[in-house]
Amino acid sequence: METSLTIPTDEQVLGDLDNYKESLGRSKILDGMRSKNNWSLSDARLKRLMSKKDSSRSRAVPRVTGSVDFSEADNSLLLTYSNALTQYRSDFPVLLDSPCSQVSEATDIPPPSLPKDALGAQLRFFNNNPRHFFILYGRGEYDYAAGHNTQISMLHMIIQKRILELITGKSRPLSEEDQAMMNRWAGVQTFFEYYEAAGKKAGLPASDVGRQFEAEYGVNILARRTPEQNDPRWRNAYDRAKESIHKRYMLPILKQLSQHPKTRGTVPVDSNGEPIYDPKVHGRFAFIITKVSKKTGKACGDLP
Repeated sequence: METSLTIPTDEQVLGDLDNYKESLGRSKILDGMRSKNNWSLSDARLKRLMSKKDSSRSRAVPRVTGSVDFSEADNSLLLTYSNALTQYRSDFPVLLDSPCSQVSEATDIPPPSLPKDALGAQLRFFNNNPRHFFILYGRGEYDYAAGHNTQISMLHMIIQKRILELITGKSRPLSEEDQAMMNRWAGVQTFFEYYEAAGKKAGLPASDVGRQFEAEYGVNILARRTPEQNDPRWRNAYDRAKESIHKRYMLPILKQLSQHPKTRGTVPVDSNGEPIYDPKVHGRFAFIITKVSKKTGKACGDLP
């Protein structure tokens, strides 16, 4: 007996779009919607609704004219990063467990294709996935969604908002002047380092991560690093300094959480009642990385 098809409402289609990555392609999304929901849905209608969803997302991003003065950033952690990291020398001791030491170059597979509107796709992912904050495109059968702990999530959103205020309405890549300004700001460096560290945990080539970040935000941080900044000793010392700053930033927050009635018991404390900082849980790169199938757009489990 042949099963009858259902004609979905616009709201049903728009809602179901949140379950698919844009990079999957409209034809595969259409096939997935038809088979999963038993819908009678035309390609032309899906194209119209996807365009409608894209327009609503772009209107949510504020447009500004002129430049943004990053020197007036009011986030204390970013200011501390900026001040501390101007003191860098190349004679720091090596940090053996630096996240920068874990790289896997998958050179036998072509680089991933990026969405035509790379930033728009990333923002849609950000808006539609409460557990994760950005997605990195892999060379194989999976992409990788990255999530932070709650405190770093707030910092991520602060930095992202400021970057968007600068680049909205500008073509990518940015002008040399804008790229230089972006590269000087500790917020952009910190933001890219989230991408970089998540990419390393997922085993992605650094060049792929740099290329994706440039497509989204207009500047390739990797390409602008100096020979000194690429030296392993310098990078390891840089990572150690930022982790130390991050720990000092996190301890008062953990203290508040350990004492608040609603969160008491969620943070381990020592015999003196002081919070115990665990880099694997509270560190600046304490990510949850989830594999996402390129074929279906569905999550396929977290990396260990």
